[in-house]
Amino acid sequence: MMTLRYITRLKFCSVRLRALCGAALLCALVLPWPISAAPCDPVDGIESICSVVAPEDVVRSPSAQHLVFGQMAAPGGLFLLDTRDDAVYDLTSPDALQVEALAGWGDPACAAPPPEWLLHGLDSGVRPDGSWQLLAVNHGGRESVEFFELEPTEEGSPRAIWRGCVEAPRDGNFNDVAALSDGGFVVSQPTAADAGMGTALLAILGVDSGFVHRWRPGRGFSEQPGTRGRFPNGVAVSPDENTLYMNEYIAGRLRVVDMTTGDRLGEIEIDKPDNSNWSQDGKLLVASHKAGIFEVADSLEQGNEEPSLLPFAIVEVDPQTLVSRELVALDGPPMGAGTAAVDVGSVLYVGSYVGDRIIKIPFTR
Repeated sequence: MMTLRYITRLKFCSVRLRALCGAALLCALVLPWPISAAPCDPVDGIESICSVVAPEDVVRSPSAQHLVFGQMAAPGGLFLLDTRDDAVYDLTSPDALQVEALAGWGDPACAAPPPEWLLHGLDSGVRPDGSWQLLAVNHGGRESVEFFELEPTEEGSPRAIWRGCVEAPRDGNFNDVAALSDGGFVVSQPTAADAGMGTALLAILGVDSGFVHRWRPGRGFSEQPGTRGRFPNGVAVSPDENTLYMNEYIAGRLRVVDMTTGDRLGEIEIDKPDNSNWSQDGKLLVASHKAGIFEVADSLEQGNEEPSLLPFAIVEVDPQTLVSRELVALDGPPMGAGTAAVDVGSVLYVGSYVGDRIIKIPFTR
């Protein structure tokens, strides 16, 4: 999803455009999308898990029955979701989180957790030593990538151990992250932290605004070749780590990049692609926004007491052939503006950058 700094600039741009527009057509293009409260009852077979706050990304855990999500807005935090009964548990509360920095997990200079957890993009998976790692982009108190270990307990549900972090470079403005087996990661940067409103407008007009960082232990940050683009958003890396899949939100495409050379291996059009997650059968699940860019920006003004109802779809992409299909599309209650999807059996769990819920959508493979 869009970073908070970028959304603020787009909201200002949207307000200015509405103030200036005189023609009815132009006004219709930039006025806010209708927002209405949605109850937590099932709607057309879609169930809601409510009383959460801006659950922007959702990923798997070491337990097949549990998912993990972060809250991008206050009070923030990292949470465990039990898919058997939809119970939610706070993994980062003071009585739940264990803090124990460990060599090889992040930058040794980053030795303590942040003062608050405002978590954006997530990535989880198994490290070479067999431990389960979760990376989280954090905006709370510092711009950083936080390293957690998810450790199974006797009860079967994993607990979180904070293991380390990497703080962003001076102009860092992170969005989504994907882990690498050397202990590093790639992380998208839609725009520089100090970018002005002009950068946002130029991106809409076709000018590159950001790129993907690569961080290596002992070497720090460098620009990942071949990733300059118009608002780089969701990132995913192939299991062999030879290929990067990068979503360009404003360009409306998924780009495939050779991790070594930076060569562009292919691309497909997807309307405003947000996060990508790997499905159980090795496909990419890409959240796609169907509303206009200013409607998306305006949705940040509504607060998180109720969901946005902006239309979205979850698109399945074959990583080899780039053949794609819409698994689900939703326009209306119980939730819109989906930003990430994880498949559990024949159900998609979908989060959003705004609002009060995660939804469960039945689908057919």
